[in-house]
Amino acid sequence: MALDKDQQAEVKSIIKEVFAGLAPILEQVALTPEKIREANKPWVDPAAIARELREREISRQQFNEARAITKQMQEACPHKDKNEKWAINLQHNFPDHQPRGICPHCNLCIQPAHWVIPGAGFDGGNGLGQPYIVPEDKLYYVVRMLESMA
Repeated sequence: MALDKDQQAEVKSIIKEVFAGLAPILEQVALTPEKIREANKPWVDPAAIARELREREISRQQFNEARAITKQMQEACPHKDKNEKWAINLQHNFPDHQPRGICPHCNLCIQPAHWVIPGAGFDGGNGLGQPYIVPEDKLYYVVRMLESMA
C-alpha cells in the first residue's frame, strides 16, 4: 500500500517530532569521551577514604606521643648501672671509624660530630636540602673516656 504525498509529509513531520522529543534523551545517553573516562574511573568509597585519613592522623599522633615519651625517658636516664658505673656500650662499626655509644636502658645513641646530607637516599644524593654538620652529643665525652679505658 503506497502513501500519497500528503500522508508521506504527515509521517515525516511525526517522525521529526518524535526525534525532536527524543533529542535530549539521546544526548544524555550518547557516549562521549568524557563520559567514557568517567565510567572507567575506579569506584572510590568516601567512607573508606575518611576512615584512612582518620587512621593516619591517629597514627601520626601516636608516633609523636611515643617520640616525646622516648625523649623524656632518655633525658631522665642516668645512663649508669646499679653500681654507678657508666652503662654505655661502645660501637665501632661505622664507616668513619669513630666510636659511638649506646645506652642499654634508654637506647640513646651518643654520636660524634658528623655530616648530615638531607635527601641522600634513593634519589642518588640529589636531595633538596644543604648538607650540614651535627655537633657532637653532650655525652660524647663519656664515649671518649670509655674508649680510652678499653
